[in-house]
Order: sequence, then structure tokens, then C-alpha cells
Amino acid sequence: IKAFLILLSLSPVSAYAQDTGSLIRKAPAQIPSGGALDPADRGRLAMYRYAECVFGRGKKSVEAYINTFPGSKEANSVANRLADDDCLSSGEMRFNEPLFRGSVYDLLYKDRFKKSGPSDFAEVTPIDYTVGKPDEDSGADTKIALRKVADCTVRKSPPAARQLVLSMIATRAETDAFNQMVPHMSACVTKDVTLKFSKSVFRGVVGEVLYRLSVATVPTSSLV
Repeated sequence: IKAFLILLSLSPVSAYAQDTGSLIRKAPAQIPSGGALDPADRGRLAMYRYAECVFGRGKKSVEAYINTFPGSKEANSVANRLADDDCLSSGEMRFNEPLFRGSVYDLLYKDRFKKSGPSDFAEVTPIDYTVGKPDEDSGADTKIALRKVADCTVRKSPPAARQLVLSMIATRAETDAFNQMVPHMSACVTKDVTLKFSKSVFRGVVGEVLYRLSVATVPTSSLV
């Protein structure tokens, strides 16, 4: 039986990797062009700033988006409809759906739980991460498995997950939160699955899981 292997890279991944092919002809405004940030972190921050602007112009409009299966054709279609030219300035970048989705969940969590958020998810009913799984997505099982690992990790370390989601990209607070969470991941592995993912991807799914678990602790009929 093949063991479950998790490879977590603590060096950030480029925001241009694994793009959907949708080219955003202009880059989000107010993205730092120098300083200590390397190109990969600037890319992550660019996608976050873009999501921040889109979210700020109508947070209710993201409900249809987060209800799509990650990385699906439907998800990309809905994300494209959320695009707002007023959130763009000069330059160009490629749209990265996993980074955009993670940024949206970060923003949803901050909007609702920044001042005070649930810190115990032991009694929360398991979330079904297979909902909406498209038959044509060959990578769907990996996306589901990754969210299950993140779910287990968040349940074991809620404070670190909260610190991660509330931290800004490429800061010491982000790195510290990752370092706190990594040890808890060892107890969340299962057999017969191999996963490889970057820090930025794992931050995204932690944000999703933390938000959904937090919402599950309060009466609501919607994730937004």
C-alpha cells in the first residue's frame, strides 16, 4: 500500500503558475514593484489585491463563485463574470483560480470573523468536499483530498489557522503560522494518496476550510 505523502514547500509559488489561460490585460492597482518582495510574492499579492477590490465592490456576488467546485469550468466562468475593470490598472497577469479562490475565502473570513472567530470545531459536522465534483475533472480527487487534509489540520490547530488567514502575504506572521501548522499535518495523513502542494495553495484551502467550519458554528443558510 502506497503511503500518503505530503510535500509542503515553504517557498511561495508563482501566481502565474497553473493559470487557466485567461489573461487579465491589466494588473491590480497598488501592487508594490520593489522592496523585499520577490516576484512570486508580488504575484500572490497582486491576485489578493485584485480579489480584494472585486470583493469590496459587491461581496454578495461571490456567493455563486464559492459554491462552484474548485478549478472547474463553472468556477472559471463565474470568476470571469466577477471581473471588474475598475479593479485593474496597467500591466498584465494571468488569472490563477486557486489563488483567487483562496483570497476570496480569506476576505470572507476577515469580513465576518476578524474581531472574533470560533476556536473549537470538534463538534462541527464533517463537510462534504465532493459536492459539485465534475465528472470531467481528472484532478478533482486530489482537490478533495487536499481539503480533507486541511480540514483535519485546521481542527487540530484553530489558532494557527486563524493567524494564517489573518496574516498578510509574505510576512513573518504568515511564516510563523505555517510553522505552527505543519506538525499537526502528520496526524492527518491517510494511505493510498500522494499530494504535492505549495505554501500558497495550502494557505488557500486552509482559508476555505476555516471559513466554512466557522460558518458551520453559527445558524446560517448560506456560506456568505
